[in-house]
Amino acid sequence: MKILFSYFPHYSKEKGYLLLSQNRFAKYRGNPELIYPLIPASCLTILKNNGYEVFYIDAIFEKMDIEKFIESVYKISPDVIIFESKTPSIKRDWQIVNIIKDEFPDIIIFSCGDHVSILPEETIENSKVDFVIIGGDYDYVSFLLCEAIKGREKIPSGVVYKNMKGEIINNKRSTFVENLDDLPFIDREIVPWQNYHEAWRLYDEFTYMYGSRGCPYRCTFCSWPQMLYEKKIRFRSPQKIVDEIEILIKKYGIKELFFDDDTFTCNKNWVLKICNLIIERGIKILWSCNGRVDNVDYEMLKTMKKSGCRMIKYGVESASQKTLDLLKKDYTIEDIKKAFRNTQKNKILIHATAIIGFPWERKKDMIETIKFIKQLKPDTCQFSLPIPYPGTKLFEEAMREDLLIYGKNWEFYDMSRPLLKNYYLKTEEIVKIWEKAWLSVYFSPFFIFKKIKNLNNLKVLKLYIRGIISVLIGHLRIFKRNGC
Repeated sequence: MKILFSYFPHYSKEKGYLLLSQNRFAKYRGNPELIYPLIPASCLTILKNNGYEVFYIDAIFEKMDIEKFIESVYKISPDVIIFESKTPSIKRDWQIVNIIKDEFPDIIIFSCGDHVSILPEETIENSKVDFVIIGGDYDYVSFLLCEAIKGREKIPSGVVYKNMKGEIINNKRSTFVENLDDLPFIDREIVPWQNYHEAWRLYDEFTYMYGSRGCPYRCTFCSWPQMLYEKKIRFRSPQKIVDEIEILIKKYGIKELFFDDDTFTCNKNWVLKICNLIIERGIKILWSCNGRVDNVDYEMLKTMKKSGCRMIKYGVESASQKTLDLLKKDYTIEDIKKAFRNTQKNKILIHATAIIGFPWERKKDMIETIKFIKQLKPDTCQFSLPIPYPGTKLFEEAMREDLLIYGKNWEFYDMSRPLLKNYYLKTEEIVKIWEKAWLSVYFSPFFIFKKIKNLNNLKVLKLYIRGIISVLIGHLRIFKRNGC
């Protein structure tokens, strides 16, 4: 039985590359800094280990149009196609599903991802898709569903479909893997690791891995914990994680990796066990992660640095405690300052994220957030617009208050324009503040001087060049291309 996992054609010269896999946000960007699709790669690994013939096409990375994609499907002749979708791509994905079904009526199609996990019936009703998998463990559920198609298993829970009568069957109960250690190490040759990386990487021998799935926090704008993992969190054992790191180094020559967990630092004892195992085994690796300002301390960061931690991404979000409270961040401005001080004392780089343009924010609030980020002195930063993805509390609140500018026109939910009405400012005013945020940080004399001061080898120079390209092409130009 042949299984194809694919990202459908979403590349265009006008918009660029659409980020889809394992992203908290789906957006177009101008350069191909695409994130490794860990769960799809895990899916294909599980299937391959159980005797299935597996294939992978990333039509976005390959810059495929629909004609070339259909040609590739003809060559592979799969029995099943699995695709991951997100909010801004969903309508186009419906069209592509229908094209595939018209051309290959016998191919069975699975859909998965955060958007369809919240609105599975929408995709069943608007396309010829056969099954929608809800929840974040769609790697394992895809395998169970393939086994069901072969008559070996019953259709698992967490799968939405139409029965013979045309009725939609949805038990709304996701299937989760209880013990993540039961999942195999990802076969990095099925989904080539070399094609996916971050602009801020130091080494080209860079890849992604995960240590946990889910997040215990309740940020109102974040889609994954609410839409895919039902606020559950599970951890792989430190032993398994470090074993995989050793394999990545020995088999692929990996020198740097990123833990693409929602919140890697949320379990201090678990993090310390991983770090101490890396140190005890004498493993030489640079690694980075998503962190949270209220669950790190100086000693923890010291051990992280000793084990090779190079950079931590922190969600600052806002300089306003009111905004942090409304977003249910459950930390304080002082927590942010303390985490930054301790991280910088341990010489770990910081990537700070902030969000500008919530409905209740005045211009002075947004300017204060920009000033706050500059005062924190992160090594890199990112300013985003609030995106009310369906299934999040932010979406529910915006619907209730009639604040959605584009309603359910999902194609606009790609981070290229403001989506929420503001009580005090026009959309174009928010855009100008957003542009000022990027330019005032990345082109400030302090930031430029700091980068020049740290410019000590060719790798760092290449890093800086990639960073500037990422800001100018990956963010600002795409924003302007969309008419903002």
